[in-house]
Amino acid sequence: MENKELKEKENKAFQEMRRAGKNLEENRQDKIDGTQKGSRLWVWLGVLVLIFILIYWLFAIGTFGDLANWFNG
Repeated sequence: MENKELKEKENKAFQEMRRAGKNLEENRQDKIDGTQKGSRLWVWLGVLVLIFILIYWLFAIGTFGDLANWFNG
């Protein structure tokens, strides 16, 4: 009898902790979803800037100009 009551209390405590964990996880996911869009925007902006720098550098050293036959000689 005592063992059964102890198991019930443990199960009840476990279920309460599980519910609290789910609530925390849902709150964390809501917070992440809101900030993730902004983070993606900054990542893509950074990628575009790096591509621009790479293309500018390739033109500056003459690689693209030679390949495109823009330079005489």
